[in-house]
Amino acid sequence: MNDHREVPELLGSTLRDLRLQHGLTLRDMADKTGLSTGFLSKVERGFSQPSINNLHKICYVLHIAIDDLATPQRDSQRPEHPHPAAPGSPLIKKGQRSLIYSVNHMVKLESIFSASSSYKLDVLTLTGGKVEYASKHRYEEVGIVSQGRMEIQFETGQTYLMDEGDVLQIPADTEHTVRNLSESPCVSFWFKLMDQGDDGEL
Repeated sequence: MNDHREVPELLGSTLRDLRLQHGLTLRDMADKTGLSTGFLSKVERGFSQPSINNLHKICYVLHIAIDDLATPQRDSQRPEHPHPAAPGSPLIKKGQRSLIYSVNHMVKLESIFSASSSYKLDVLTLTGGKVEYASKHRYEEVGIVSQGRMEIQFETGQTYLMDEGDVLQIPADTEHTVRNLSESPCVSFWFKLMDQGDDGEL
């Protein structure tokens, strides 16, 4: 089995387990997310990979943060760090990040730190030119661009251009669209302040 296929299968099985834990049928999920039962079934069986927009909708219904779907990288992908960071270790090497999402070499989201229920840290890599996606979540988020240039537009119409070193605060429950403005990869780090009462996403 190749690496490209393994990620959707791991993601799908995790989503199916979480759905069953919540006592939800595929029809329930379809009604709550606006996605078809056929599509959701394909996602759970690893035959289809959801867009980031759709994955956020699924996470919201399941009352989880997208970080909860992170899986360790395969050893062959990160040969310099064949083992994940030890539980409780204050140091996490670059090669020990956990993959949350990767599609068509255009969007990759990795979890750096997700052990705390109060905060999480992710790294988002956008490639392939004009890449964009929409998101809305129940927690406050602070991001800094380390490479490239990106644009974030709030649902209110406010648009922010972020260059390397720029920092942006996104309030909770604010729908926003993220766009890559660089021809080269755009890399940004996102610190999430979780609401311990409910950390779901949309």
